Amino acid sequence: MTIEFSCSHCNKVLKTSDDKAGRRAKCPQCGEAVTVPMPDVPASEDDGFDEFDAPVPEESSFLGEQTVSEEESFLAGSKTVCPMCGEDVPAGAVKCEYCGETLKASSGSGRGAWEPRVFNISDTFSRAWELYKANLGLAIAIPLVAGSVYMVASSVIGFFMQIIQVSIMQAGGRGEGTMVAIFLLLLLQNAMVFLVYMYFQLGGQIVFLKIVRGENPEFNELFSGGPYLGRMILCSIVYGLVVLLGYVALIIPGIIFSLMFWPFSFILIDRNLPGLDSFTKAKDVMVGNKLSFFGLSLLLGLITLVGGVVTLFFGLIFIIPFTYMVQTVAYAEMTNQ
Repeated sequence: MTIEFSCSHCNKVLKTSDDKAGRRAKCPQCGEAVTVPMPDVPASEDDGFDEFDAPVPEESSFLGEQTVSEEESFLAGSKTVCPMCGEDVPAGAVKCEYCGETLKASSGSGRGAWEPRVFNISDTFSRAWELYKANLGLAIAIPLVAGSVYMVASSVIGFFMQIIQVSIMQAGGRGEGTMVAIFLLLLLQNAMVFLVYMYFQLGGQIVFLKIVRGENPEFNELFSGGPYLGRMILCSIVYGLVVLLGYVALIIPGIIFSLMFWPFSFILIDRNLPGLDSFTKAKDVMVGNKLSFFGLSLLLGLITLVGGVVTLFFGLIFIIPFTYMVQTVAYAEMTNQ
């Protein structure tokens, strides 16, 4: 007999055989521990857990009447189903051999599954330095190309907006309607530039996260942030408003809020969460880490400032990627990856 149920955290549909009822396991979609329910009985807490290999494609769930064998169960560990293309791939595979979809983070670093913990600044710097040296070319190329493309795109957008602005002024003079039109045009320009910035920030974080997790990313993954873009823009606006209100309220709350929700963008990518759920996870991750991360941020700022003054522009080509690597490793350390 088959048990079909939804994860209580992310609502992903899962399926296994009824002999697994009562077992604890991690949802492959959100990573949270859930309990396989008894047939027609709500899930209850139990000790110990195995790990799900993959979610069941939603188009096939709730329809199959056949019993799932141990070999086909998500607790079996022999095969898993790619959530993107539906093909069977070996359990534990990092990427689907058919469509290239990333299935789960590599455990090559020797660290455990995604789980908030207190990080150590010294360990973070040491790990970041080793990863930076081992991936120097890619680590430098990603922010350099992203920054260059962003600057070119911003210039092109500004150039065309300036042409439109001149045309509006020539057609309407300096009347109230013209000023409103120009104001809206400037808002549109800033929105387009912000969109480009968010796109490349996502791509850069995707690449650096994969470097840190030992997944050997490719350069073209810099341009893979599209699926997260809408959520990233929404979360960034909310984060900016919350931090701004905190700074208005005597500055200190703004610092606290900026630290409390800092890893939201990494979590959005890493856990692929809907809407604003990344803020809840970010708050959990930063428990016990806010003061240490504040110190780490000050240290990275000092390194960037001194490095920029001593080595001028060319030194920043090497320093900025290292700061990105440190921040990514800090997140990985905070989540035990």
